[in-house]
Amino acid sequence: MRGEGSLRVFAAPREHPARDDAASSPETDRSTAYCVGSQSLPREPLSLDLRSLADQAAADASQQLVFQSEAMNRVVDQARDFARSSAAVLLTGESGTGKELIAHLIHQGSPRSTGRYVRVNCAALSESLMESELFGHERGAFTGAVDQREGRFEWADGGTLLLDEIGEIPPRLQAKLLRVLEEEEFQRVGGNATLRANARIIATTNRDLLKEVREGGFRADLYHRLNVLQIELPALRDRRDDVLPLAAFFLGRFRHEARRRVNDFDTAARQALNDYDWPGNVRQLRNTIHRACVLATHETVRRDDLPDLVPESARVSDSPPLLEMSLEDIERWVILKNLR
Repeated sequence: MRGEGSLRVFAAPREHPARDDAASSPETDRSTAYCVGSQSLPREPLSLDLRSLADQAAADASQQLVFQSEAMNRVVDQARDFARSSAAVLLTGESGTGKELIAHLIHQGSPRSTGRYVRVNCAALSESLMESELFGHERGAFTGAVDQREGRFEWADGGTLLLDEIGEIPPRLQAKLLRVLEEEEFQRVGGNATLRANARIIATTNRDLLKEVREGGFRADLYHRLNVLQIELPALRDRRDDVLPLAAFFLGRFRHEARRRVNDFDTAARQALNDYDWPGNVRQLRNTIHRACVLATHETVRRDDLPDLVPESARVSDSPPLLEMSLEDIERWVILKNLR
């Protein structure tokens, strides 16, 4: 039995090239849960369990889905239940909440886990490029199409296709996508042959698709076809129990990469981490800890190392906007600061 508030860690996805012909091995890739320490983590002070978690992160930086909140327990339990089905899943939630990690967890727990896991970032593609990426193209289909190319549906046949930020797909392609989902048939761009592909669809969005359906921006039939099963991921501000475990995990990961001795947070830093609302969610927390690992000049992260979490009235006037700076610029600023 899992105790309330116990820490759970899941293996995060390993990066696989979309065209990698080697199927993932279920013995090595399947996500499993385990606890770090035998008891629930106390809130204060930073516990030995969290230090152990930081050490664990340093040893294996690929594991990223770390949580102890009941909200995320429900999400992961739902994901594992849904994995047994081949039905489409819609993952909703703000940017940075971990939708792609949950998508991979579903794939790895499914009967399709030995097949390919293929991701398409719909927000990063123009309409013409998106059509070619999804469905492939024939030689000469458009300027620059010098060779025939398979699309992501073909690559994901027998596996899982993740449509990241599905709300960005333009209306014309929504109709073509619906046909593939309903009939498992499509044609490459510039081609006449009808091809077939059977892929489990997982879609993510940070938008209110139902509202867009009502306003005519998203097809109702496509929405219902994608929304057979749905999981809503909570914002980090709604699962504050996870902030310190995540912070400790990222600290261990980045101190190892940067070869730094910093291994803890002082009381003021922990308070600042807990009190902040994290509008960018886990992604923002990860980047904040990465910067803190560079800024820290002691073995503990102090509140001064988290300047972007400090209220405006308490900021040092000569502190730069760290969230807008590259790590190289931050390192240069730290050196100059210590030379003053």
